[in-house]
Amino acid sequence: MLDRLFSPLRLGPVEIRNRVVSTSHQTSLVHDHLPTDDLVAYHRARAAGGAGLIVVEATAVHPTGLLTAHTIGGYLPEIVPVWRRMSAAVQEHGTRLMCQLFHGGREMIASGTRPPAVAPSSIPTARFKTEPRALTRAEIAEMLEGYRQAAAFAAEGGLDGVEVCAGFGYLPTQFLSRHANARTDEYGGSFENRFRFLREVLEAMRAGFGDHGAVGCRLTDESTSDVGTDPDDVLAAAAAVGAEGLADYVSVTLGSSPTYRGSTWIVPPAATARNAVEAFARTVKARTPVPVIATGRVLDPADAERLIAEGACDAVGMTRAQIADPNLARRARAGERVTRCIGCNQGCIGHYHAGVPIACTVNPWAGYERSLPPPPPAETPGTVVVVGAGPAGCAAAAAAAARGHRVVVFERAPSPGGQIRLALAAPGHAEVADGLLEILGWWLAGAEVRHGADASAADVLREQPDRVILATGAVPHRPAIGGDGVSIVDAWDALAGAEVGERVVVSDWGGDWTGLDAAEALAARGARVRLVTSAVAFGEAVHQYQRNLYLARLDEAGVELVHHLRPASVGPGTATFENVFSGRLVELAGVDTLVVSAGRTAGDALYLELGAAGVAVERAGDCLGPRSFEEAIREGTLAGLAA
Repeated sequence: MLDRLFSPLRLGPVEIRNRVVSTSHQTSLVHDHLPTDDLVAYHRARAAGGAGLIVVEATAVHPTGLLTAHTIGGYLPEIVPVWRRMSAAVQEHGTRLMCQLFHGGREMIASGTRPPAVAPSSIPTARFKTEPRALTRAEIAEMLEGYRQAAAFAAEGGLDGVEVCAGFGYLPTQFLSRHANARTDEYGGSFENRFRFLREVLEAMRAGFGDHGAVGCRLTDESTSDVGTDPDDVLAAAAAVGAEGLADYVSVTLGSSPTYRGSTWIVPPAATARNAVEAFARTVKARTPVPVIATGRVLDPADAERLIAEGACDAVGMTRAQIADPNLARRARAGERVTRCIGCNQGCIGHYHAGVPIACTVNPWAGYERSLPPPPPAETPGTVVVVGAGPAGCAAAAAAAARGHRVVVFERAPSPGGQIRLALAAPGHAEVADGLLEILGWWLAGAEVRHGADASAADVLREQPDRVILATGAVPHRPAIGGDGVSIVDAWDALAGAEVGERVVVSDWGGDWTGLDAAEALAARGARVRLVTSAVAFGEAVHQYQRNLYLARLDEAGVELVHHLRPASVGPGTATFENVFSGRLVELAGVDTLVVSAGRTAGDALYLELGAAGVAVERAGDCLGPRSFEEAIREGTLAGLAA
């Protein structure tokens, strides 16, 4: 039973119907700093799915607070009619709607011609390489007016409240931080002075919104950053905003933007601990009298129930969990299966940092709620043959079966998953792989699966298909590397358990998962590993939060990193590389095994065979062009829907 999770909770003057919250997160479903119809549809889906409260993403209170080109401008009068549309779309399902008022201060992702950054003090920040100017008193007053006006626009737009983003090392906690605030006026020095800006922000928000709405304060544990706000100051702020009636609730999570290590915890990916926010939430809950909403890798409704029952918090932000399954609340309450977030960070925060709209690897409808309908029943159900039970094939099978077709899946391996099964051997990737394999198995439930079948054109035609979808994946590219005296092993084979020597060099062609996984897995098996990349940076093709964790683990495992080299040849106990920029040859000695990750080649042999037989087929995933499992699942889903 999830009685506590599905009980109402009062946040000041506002009551939410249950304690499942979709907290503020960036979607890039914003144009000209206004929410789009796609963003309205996105939140409508989660409201229809049963969420108790939705907090819309960072909403800038001033032009200098626009974190990216896709940040909502809460200071724009044009926001009011958009808020009204969104409020109506969400509230008709019984869900409360708020927005998060935001100013990033010196933290600014903007590229191209960058606007000037502002902060309490003129202290550069390393992660985004931003050098701010110090705000004057007049500019501080202008910021406070921005918070007031943005709150007033939110109230006029029919929202149920507003919260301030006072964490992650953004503007309010730049004032609070001893590391970012060197002021000598009434906004610097003592805690009371450094807290002054946040106090005045909350007062301005209350004045702007009025007494009928809730005012919240989001704070984060910044202890993983060496220049983050000191933990004692964060806890003192949490106590003050509650005890002094400045906020009706405190929302807590993790992370600090100014450093690589601290930023990783803003959206902590696998393999960080589940329920990572629990300890911080308990600490804050013990210090503030107002309700606490806790967010940070809480993926299971049963865990959310436990956190509330044990008094760690009063409500739970299950944000990525509801990106993966917008119906999480409704399904959990009914005791139904939930599609669980696998923690890959690929389509959610990964898309945001790439400047493109939100998506989800395991939910192809995320971000496409307005344009991609649910599977419609087929007018004439037939037989759909899918070849390959990797991510693309399983997605195609699920979509075609949902339409009412008979679905036959051929898979040469004894179980589904394709390449993703290799990641089970990788310490940093195993949770993602395990979660995805569980979902893929679920998707195959409505299909007839022929395991161990290396399907030929004749096998496909024997099923008398009305439609054929090929998802035959890819195989490793094996470049010619001359010489002998060192064993050469493909990275896939190494992950699958192939024997390697004591002294291993892993050659990574593109900064993707494979080379990182091979190096980490072999180090865990006891090999002495050097990881060599020909990319500009290690983990270049992996989302930055995943990359940061890989680099931390590789450092702790003693893996040596060697930059900008591609393999040329091997000799007795040596491997020779070429610098990709200068062409200089570099010889690495003391090598027993060279493990090579050199990209993939599309597996299109069956496509050519079927084409020669005159069969119309559709391809999806890596056989169409090797990429990630995100593209594979999307293309498989679309192919299944078209069947």
